[in-house]
Amino acid sequence: MKYHVISAKRFGWEDMYDHFFFTTSEFSEYEALAQFEPVEKMTEKNGRVFPYIGYEFDGETFYSVEYRGTATQQEYDDFKD
Repeated sequence: MKYHVISAKRFGWEDMYDHFFFTTSEFSEYEALAQFEPVEKMTEKNGRVFPYIGYEFDGETFYSVEYRGTATQQEYDDFKD
């Protein structure tokens, strides 16, 4: 089995990412990325409010998402261990 790999960056100063796997037999690359719904959010900096686009998936909001390519079953198993 093969998987599409999506990395989603969490909010904060650190580069902390969650990685999500979608089977290629059930999802195209586009469909896997579409699981992350764009949502408009607001942030404050130096007393000013700025809009930005975040991404929601499975009840969580992420700062950005990136398609990383495909992974084999072995790569998926190694990552999950």
